[in-house]
Amino acid sequence: MRRYKQEDAEFIFQVVSQRKIAETTIMIPHPYPRQTVDWWINYVDGNFDEGKAYELGLFRKDSPNNYVGNCGLISVSKEHNNGELGFFIHPEYWNTGLATEACQALIDFGFMNLGLERIHGRCMSKNIGSKRVMEKSGLVVEGLARNEVLKWGKYEDVCHLGIIRSEWLNSKS
Repeated sequence: MRRYKQEDAEFIFQVVSQRKIAETTIMIPHPYPRQTVDWWINYVDGNFDEGKAYELGLFRKDSPNNYVGNCGLISVSKEHNNGELGFFIHPEYWNTGLATEACQALIDFGFMNLGLERIHGRCMSKNIGSKRVMEKSGLVVEGLARNEVLKWGKYEDVCHLGIIRSEWLNSKS
């Protein structure tokens, strides 16, 4: 995991432009415009510097240019000491444990380094894999918001999950 660089843009585009990712995520469109990647890298970098969000690129250890996906704490609220866990992974790496490993590292970072009290996440209810990753990372289902998002002309239910500091501390002991 590391911060993004402009040189990563083409590698990122190859992943985020895949329909399989877009159809199971709330925020990623399809088709994904190539120029949006350049803007997004600057946006993510600025948010990181301002402490608003901490998104990191996931790259293979044995091949540093092989982009695997993204994991981060977004919408970090200093006022309320919370943040939202967000991630996407290249479909070739689904069910390999990489997403869970990345999410657990970001959760640890959020509680240890940022002093957060709560970390929450959400996913479309049809995205069983993302829900499972969050549960394996310690988040618990807090509810289902029916018809919360409109994706490609269809309303989708969204699962909301969360973990608070005391639960995270208990899982570490």
